[in-house]
Amino acid sequence: MKIRQEKISDYNEVYNLVKISFATSTHADGTEADYLNEIRKKETFIPELSLVTENDDGKIIGQIVLYKTKIATKDKEIIELLLSPICVHPKYFKQGIARTMINRSFEIAKEMGYKAIFLCGNPELYKKFGFKSTFEYKIYHVKDKNKNAEWSMVYELVEGSLKNIEGTINTN
Repeated sequence: MKIRQEKISDYNEVYNLVKISFATSTHADGTEADYLNEIRKKETFIPELSLVTENDDGKIIGQIVLYKTKIATKDKEIIELLLSPICVHPKYFKQGIARTMINRSFEIAKEMGYKAIFLCGNPELYKKFGFKSTFEYKIYHVKDKNKNAEWSMVYELVEGSLKNIEGTINTN
């Protein structure tokens, strides 16, 4: 297996991978591949943090993207990252591919100076990777009216980097 930066020439293959991968997910709504295409068009997109995994035959079997998001505080906006989407072809589930892509993308993000990665997802799944609910840091998703959404999660690349930051995050 090889993890590398996604190229424009990969977009169609990745689109199909995302469709196939999310087809088995209970949380999918069928728009994930189109969502990824839209992310690539935004100024928040960071090509160096859009990665794919190839199998030994050069076929793309996994994908992950991290892009810029904002934490809105009382007096400023802080730029960090959002992970969405990540997927692995169903034939390659439970082989550590997602974990390897997460680890590699986080290494690159940290080298680029980012301190935290946010996502909206299944807490039981992402806690295994070290994510915690954002409300534990007094950072709340804009749709979290009760300020206790476990599905709004964050991983600190730099421990303590979210200390003394209160605010909201919007993952759209």
